[in-house]
Amino acid sequence: MECYFTTNPIESESGKHKALLSFTVPEYGIVFRAQFSGKETECEYASLLSLLEFVEINPQLFKNKTVEIYGDSTVVVNQVNDKMYCNKQLEPFRKMAQLFRKKIPYVLNYIPPKENPAHKDIAAS
Repeated sequence: MECYFTTNPIESESGKHKALLSFTVPEYGIVFRAQFSGKETECEYASLLSLLEFVEINPQLFKNKTVEIYGDSTVVVNQVNDKMYCNKQLEPFRKMAQLFRKKIPYVLNYIPPKENPAHKDIAAS
């Protein structure tokens, strides 16, 4: 089953990076959005981790299905797939995403923002 995640920056008066996290599971018409504060890549990881937590707490939706996750963050996709160096600040996020693989077998791939349904959902709102 295909699932998608992305982030969109939100203007912040405090100068701290804020983003709107989004994930979607098109097969079920599910769209999730939430605000998150942190560095850009931390927000991207938070979006992926939100999706993984959703999959974990809704096993009935994903039973006997291959979970294929697509995101438009090359950094997150490559770090989780062990194809890119991960610094110590992001390592806890990467480890959490990799721990989910022990509970939920999933495949993680890159998708350009223009092709990402989760990104399109944000742009439309």
